[in-house]
Amino acid sequence: MPPPRVTVVADPKFRDYDFGPGHPWDPSSRWLAVRLLESWEADGRLPAPLRWIREVPPATDAELRRFHSRRHLEHVRAADRRGLGEMLDLGSTPSFPGCFVAAARLVGGTLLALDAIASGATPRAFQPGGGLHHASPDAASGFCIFNDLAVAIRTALDGPYRRVAYVDIDVHHGDGVMYGFYDDGRVLDIDFHETGRVLFPGTGEISEIGLGAGTGLKLNLPLPPGAGDETFRPLFRRIVPQMIRSYRPDLIVLQCGIDGHAGDLLGHLRYTPHSYYEAITTLQALADEVAGGRLLVTGGGGYTAANVALVLAGVGASLAGASGDPPVPGELPEAWRREFEATTGSPAPRGTDPVSGGEAPTAPGRETGILESLERALGTRFPEPG
Repeated sequence: MPPPRVTVVADPKFRDYDFGPGHPWDPSSRWLAVRLLESWEADGRLPAPLRWIREVPPATDAELRRFHSRRHLEHVRAADRRGLGEMLDLGSTPSFPGCFVAAARLVGGTLLALDAIASGATPRAFQPGGGLHHASPDAASGFCIFNDLAVAIRTALDGPYRRVAYVDIDVHHGDGVMYGFYDDGRVLDIDFHETGRVLFPGTGEISEIGLGAGTGLKLNLPLPPGAGDETFRPLFRRIVPQMIRSYRPDLIVLQCGIDGHAGDLLGHLRYTPHSYYEAITTLQALADEVAGGRLLVTGGGGYTAANVALVLAGVGASLAGASGDPPVPGELPEAWRREFEATTGSPAPRGTDPVSGGEAPTAPGRETGILESLERALGTRFPEPG
């Protein structure tokens, strides 16, 4: 049996990050992805074993302070103590009893994933419960109390790594990460998202390319509502490999939000699983080529349970060395399907194609205007891949 290629960080207590009934964020879909990975490993359907971390301590105040202000920590802790369900932002992120520890544990999980890579335990690490990319140093935002990605990137830069490439494919712009490192030349940030003209948080224009040492290293790809694989995949192929090869990071980080998938309850993009599997396959190859294999992947948004569970499980399988689209084809385990139905109250999918809401409309060339605008903003060209 080959050695593990990926560390999966999956503490059952991650499910404590729960804003309650009726809130769009549902930790159970991420946990169902973990359970499906466990089933595939037990059935011998992965080419290499998974290295599991199943107990995660909350990040300490000192670790959280690497990105967040003392004032923000005190505000969250006070709201937690009051237990009144008060809003921590302008209206989408309520406090709840235990919210400080629950949020800090997700940060701790992403830090353990980073440590698995830095220590040499595995070249890849996967934290499906993480990806909370909206929180700023001073405030919660968009279901994100703390920003695990920003804390991990800051930790990486303060430790063994000189440069980090961050790729974000969530339907929402990763504003907390981008503006947290907007003038930092040590972070290349490439963000694919639905245009902020119609979707929270309203940021991420093509013209936003960084400041100071970060100028030209912050790339925004705002996509129009309804865009799908036919727009995402050509842009990803033209831009991501060229930028990462030129930048030569020591570590690549992917925020793999599934809310760009067709049929998501909050977004209006129409990706199919092909976009996600192409992204993870491409980034693994680039990590091997320029970053010593080092790739840290988190989950992120996603508000249709079947899409989140199946695509995130497929991403984990790909990190374990499974190839193909989907990485693990065929019927889903019956025990997992029963668990899905008991957890969500919805019929379980039978195979590894998620509930899609229909195929993405074909509109060849939709990406051309976006690409040309980005080239003008950056003063560079992205030729067709050879």
